[in-house]
Amino acid sequence: MTAEEVSRRLAALCLGGARGFPKKSRDRHILLAAATLWMEPGAVYTEREVNDALAQWLEEACPALAVDVVSLRRELVDFGYLDRDDSGTHYSGGPGPAEWRFADDVADVDPIDVMRAARAEREARRRAYEASRASKDEE
Repeated sequence: MTAEEVSRRLAALCLGGARGFPKKSRDRHILLAAATLWMEPGAVYTEREVNDALAQWLEEACPALAVDVVSLRRELVDFGYLDRDDSGTHYSGGPGPAEWRFADDVADVDPIDVMRAARAEREARRRAYEASRASKDEE
């Protein structure tokens, strides 16, 4: 799956208003991979750093997911997108499950930028629709 495909589907999922993790495996893995794209390869993060970054991701990129940070972090660990040390206090980016490998260009996707652009596009479509309705009402 390419960066363009991931960006398109991420926008649809996060703007769609669905609550909780998607049932479809493909959609779930797109969200989980997108939630860890901020991580630098090989870097180690404290639990607080991970929680803060995930909170920001949930707020700015995908508030429609409507899950808490701890649930998201657990899901990321369970599916291998986050590796946790034995003490449970430090994390690093994981590869995710082998059956869900994304194209290399997906690493360059900024989910927050993707969502800003998607929201702007949706707002522009809404304004265009309202303008066309207003012009029809004037006729």
